[in-house]
Amino acid sequence: MPLETKRQETIRVRTSNLDNIMNLVGELVINKGRLLQISQEYNLPELEEATGTLDKSISSLQDEVMRIRMVKIERIFSKFPRMVRDLSRKFNKNVEFEIEGQDTELDRTILDEISDPLVHLVRNAVDHGIEYPEEREKAGKNEVGHIKLSARREKNNVIIEIEDNGKGIDVEILKKKAVEKGLFSSFDVENLSEEEIRMIIFAPGFSTKDTPTEISGRGVGMDVVKTTVEKLGGKVRVYSKKGEFTRIRIDLPPTVAIIKSLLVEVGSETYAIPISNVVKALSVDSSDYKLVKETPVLYIRDKLIPTVELKEIFNVTCEKLDNEIAIIVEKENEEIGLIVDSIIDQQEIVIKPLGNIFSNSKGFIGATILGDGRVIPIIDVSMLIKGDIDD
Repeated sequence: MPLETKRQETIRVRTSNLDNIMNLVGELVINKGRLLQISQEYNLPELEEATGTLDKSISSLQDEVMRIRMVKIERIFSKFPRMVRDLSRKFNKNVEFEIEGQDTELDRTILDEISDPLVHLVRNAVDHGIEYPEEREKAGKNEVGHIKLSARREKNNVIIEIEDNGKGIDVEILKKKAVEKGLFSSFDVENLSEEEIRMIIFAPGFSTKDTPTEISGRGVGMDVVKTTVEKLGGKVRVYSKKGEFTRIRIDLPPTVAIIKSLLVEVGSETYAIPISNVVKALSVDSSDYKLVKETPVLYIRDKLIPTVELKEIFNVTCEKLDNEIAIIVEKENEEIGLIVDSIIDQQEIVIKPLGNIFSNSKGFIGATILGDGRVIPIIDVSMLIKGDIDD
């Protein structure tokens, strides 16, 4: 008997149509917030019941649209085996290339943006990471180098890693080059942690190669990787051991259009903080602070946490309260406390670009519209912690 095969019916859809649907879902999310607000404000049971049903329907629609926008990472991973093969032949290196997690899905927009940064990282693994066969043999290694490109879901994020078993990163060479290029003084570079030193490879124009090749050493590429990932709301970390391995880890949100956030109050101003950055929130008073080099830091559970006063950063005129809220956020394994007056709510918000007029505004990744029509800025935790908004 012939086997019955289930037909899978598919249609082609323009990506611009998907973008339009996503924008419309964003508008529904904003109006859903407004209806929820009205039902709570006026305590109307019928409206509250209808809003609850609408809330479930919009959430299901949002999930479905996001699922449609998801694309397997295989789409960009599939081009790397040939690229590695061509590069290894060009540099006379023996490289074994492994791919894992090709079924992991990412939003189409993020996938398109991350493609070029991954090209830079894989190229650098072949050029900078893997040694020549004779060097590997002399170091007691297998003359065939190994590069692994992997992707996986972890909590709400997608993790992409590029690892090679090459010569690793020599932090002493990085320190020397950083001083030569004027990135740090010889005094300052000695006060950096090993992790901070490894992150120097992402500085604009930085290269450890004395002679540029066609592939790397021209001081372009690695800074683009970090900038692109952070623009997408992700983060980059570097792990390495000299003579053994280098692993670059990229944490990305699965989508960038609609995010969960904390709405916080600072004086008369309201800001949104992406929940993906938040570790915890707690009430603090003057007894929770200690002075370290004349700078107040939080001392919580035997741990010192640096703080950033949002009212000072954004020049909000208001009195300092006896009891405040510290929103503990994480940046590259380091915890920082953002000091606010209070937490208003936790909401799903739609990220809207700031537009040309506000494109130079530092400290924000965009804005959102609340149910009552107010436009609220969304804090760029990464830029704020680096101190890039003090200019």
